[in-house]
Amino acid sequence: MSADTVRRLLERRIPGARFTSADSGARRTGVTLQAGDVRNAVQALCAEPGARFMTLTAVDRGTDIDLLYHISLRSGVVTLRVAIAKETSAIESIANLVPAAELVEKEVAELFGVGFAGHPRAANLLLPADWPVGKRPLRKPLTGSVIAQARITAENLVASGSSIGVARSSMARREKAGLPKVPPMVAADPDRLREFQEFVKRTGFGERAGFDWAKGKLRYK
Repeated sequence: MSADTVRRLLERRIPGARFTSADSGARRTGVTLQAGDVRNAVQALCAEPGARFMTLTAVDRGTDIDLLYHISLRSGVVTLRVAIAKETSAIESIANLVPAAELVEKEVAELFGVGFAGHPRAANLLLPADWPVGKRPLRKPLTGSVIAQARITAENLVASGSSIGVARSSMARREKAGLPKVPPMVAADPDRLREFQEFVKRTGFGERAGFDWAKGKLRYK
């Protein structure tokens, strides 16, 4: 199965999949998925003749834990990548689809603290039975790439388009004085602010910084 065939297969099953280019001659295809699409993708790939689940690896990126599912096909290797937010740290198990994943999922669960819903094994595999539940040997604290001194500035910049935040009390006083709630800047124009934030999303800065768009702030202090 060629890289183009893999792309067409997964695009039919998972419209939102994002593909990354492989290194020259590496015979590798990378696919970025949402957590809810992993089982569908694994099932589709492993149904192909000669397909074999190789292993699962995990990488702690500070705010998220990347899970990488490596599947061997006759034409090369496909790696399915999914980012798991540390706030949830959960994903569905694929062990009932691919029995070979049972042990490696358990390893990731014990070492990184990722929960695999529906996993068949309850007992620890690597750690002692009395190991503290909240202590995971390879899990880092929840933190992002923005240094502590710049976090308030970065949060204000992404949320409002200005590196200096305007307090609600200041907005109220300005409005009472007959002035706009905020001084002339990106944040003063809702359309320009949306345009700016779309740019932040497209460049990936918000994701790298660990910005929570729903809450309008960084995911860490």
